[in-house]
Amino acid sequence: MPIVIKRPFYAYFLPVADWLTIVSSMVLAIILRGRTFAGELTLFGFPLYGEVVFLAAYGGVAILIFEYLNLYKVNVFITVADHSVRILKGLFFTVLGIAILSFFTRAEIIVDSRLAIIYFTLITFVLMIGGRVIVFRNAFLYLSRRKVFQRNALIVGGAETGKNLAVNILMNSHIGLNVVGFLDDDLPLGKVVFNRIKVIGRLAELKDIVKVYEVDEIIVSLEHVAYDQLIRTLEVATSTDAVVKISSPLYDIVPSRLFIEKYGNVPVVGISHVSPRPSLEVYKRVFDSMLVAGGLIVLLPLFLVIALFIKLDSRGPVFFAQVRIGKNGKPFRFYKFRSMQLGSDKDEERMQTAVNFIKSREKIRPAESVSTKIVNEDRITRAGRWLRKTSLDELPQLFNVLRGDMSLVGPRPCLPYEWDNYEEWHKRRLSVMPGCTGMWQVAGRSVVGFEDMVILDLYYIQNASLLLDFSLLVRTVPIMLLGEGAK
Repeated sequence: MPIVIKRPFYAYFLPVADWLTIVSSMVLAIILRGRTFAGELTLFGFPLYGEVVFLAAYGGVAILIFEYLNLYKVNVFITVADHSVRILKGLFFTVLGIAILSFFTRAEIIVDSRLAIIYFTLITFVLMIGGRVIVFRNAFLYLSRRKVFQRNALIVGGAETGKNLAVNILMNSHIGLNVVGFLDDDLPLGKVVFNRIKVIGRLAELKDIVKVYEVDEIIVSLEHVAYDQLIRTLEVATSTDAVVKISSPLYDIVPSRLFIEKYGNVPVVGISHVSPRPSLEVYKRVFDSMLVAGGLIVLLPLFLVIALFIKLDSRGPVFFAQVRIGKNGKPFRFYKFRSMQLGSDKDEERMQTAVNFIKSREKIRPAESVSTKIVNEDRITRAGRWLRKTSLDELPQLFNVLRGDMSLVGPRPCLPYEWDNYEEWHKRRLSVMPGCTGMWQVAGRSVVGFEDMVILDLYYIQNASLLLDFSLLVRTVPIMLLGEGAK
């Protein structure tokens, strides 16, 4: 039975090549600086040098930075200008990290010479530009034209979106895909959709066709179907050994808000899984607990200042507590700093507005400066306006994280009456632990319709990882400081 490659070869080759480049560049920089390695260590009786151990670990950090900058996406590394700019950004943050660690720790195993850092920057820049932009890019394009790295692809959906995708794949050989056919329930079997590529089966036959045609990549391009059907198709697709991606109008909020891989001019959204692995939930719990425990100690003075501000500004308690719905529909007690007048949570008009918002199919374009956050601004206190603008009213949710009701990153919990008005596919957004911040806060921030908000949450669930969590936490900070989209 053939071994199915879950990811294209460059997804493995480039990170390893980058790691070797970064580590070897720093070793050369230390040698050029004219000193020996310091801090000899041993591992299982074998001698190791401190700098080498540090660089091996820090090289991994640099790879995460490059991943964050999308340097492993094919539509980035086949370019020259965009590729080069992102390399420069990656090197800037890599060098900045080394400089900060060197300054604050003064550890011998971290390069403590400015001249060595300059050498490292120059060597890495030359090797990265030469190796990636000149050598790898041209070799990749040359081999792609000769179909050396070709993988079999199956397009699910033979309507206009699927046909346009097939056109772009065939016109861009560097993508490295051979379209074996289409799956479609509405078109006749054997119908040619484009360039002799035919409908070879129905959606119910997806798993069997993946095996028969040795499919490496499934691209779901369904349109004019219910979201429930799309999600069921994704569940089946991710249960196979193939890579799964989406190119569908139903997911168009994702490429409109996030940097996404493209096949030609068609955005494709990667899907790692339908539900995160149980082990990830354990890692997240440990990560959350450690970060929150330290954060609460640091933030204690800020908590006291905010509490005083609230008490001086309006009558009522400092904290606001209400029942919210968490993972798998489980209710829990949810905490915030009070930002509204007493009794605002009993607002019937707000409840009806929220229900109407859930039931609407409204689409908000990225360029529109329309807030869809449901709140009666007349009931917000003076202190509350500032707290809500900066999202500081959300800080008490850190106690919910410590209690295990929430995670730092995840879909936002909803109110009971909102949950009662969810469709079944909406409820999937709370199939994981709700979070203090998430994909919607970073990519939508009160300016997306309800169904688009659900799709952003599903995208998070389908690609959940500690790296994605860390990325979203980092991106949340400037949004809080600038108060973008908050009300």
